[in-house]
Amino acid sequence: MADEARRLTPYLGPAGAWALALGSSIGWGSLVITSSTYLAQAGPVGSLLGTLAGGLVMLIIARNCHYMMNCYPEAGGACAYARSCFGHDHGFLVAWFLALTYLAIFWANATALPLFARYFLGGLFQVGKLYTIFGYDIFLGEVLLTAGAIGLFSLVCTGSKKATALLMLGFAICFTLAVTVCFLWAASSAPAFDPPFVPDAAVLSQVAKIAIISP
Repeated sequence: MADEARRLTPYLGPAGAWALALGSSIGWGSLVITSSTYLAQAGPVGSLLGTLAGGLVMLIIARNCHYMMNCYPEAGGACAYARSCFGHDHGFLVAWFLALTYLAIFWANATALPLFARYFLGGLFQVGKLYTIFGYDIFLGEVLLTAGAIGLFSLVCTGSKKATALLMLGFAICFTLAVTVCFLWAASSAPAFDPPFVPDAAVLSQVAKIAIISP
């Protein structure tokens, strides 16, 4: 009975699962890493090839996760798999590792919304300056914007699974269409891929750098 109670009840269709996977992989880095890391280290073509190579690696990881889901269909993910295969000590270590990983990147994803606001809305939320850290000004308006967004989406996610799935799907479709349009527009420009790679650096090394960090 205890094992049966831990089993997961599916509520996401293929479209909802795709939206969840896409939303989990897109965050703060989509605004910063694209220019500061990808294009700066490998150029447009090198970044594209490296991302495709990294995508193949992620497909292998996803295939293994799918296998483990079928073997142990219960809540807990990697923690549950490690506990079931190697015991509670390994499960405990994996749980702490995942918790520290999420906490380490939570601040970056939380600051993504103020970055969007600064780019699209100018200084609308830049009111009530609090302090400056590493050259970055912190404003009370942006803090409240971030806290409000986190609180709103927390209520939605804990209130209704169906509403959460529909919201994720809507965001994912809008995001995919926007990125597709931007990519096609950039690709239609003659100098968009010139130079294709960073000059004075090995092409294979450039692609490998992007492939390694993408997963």
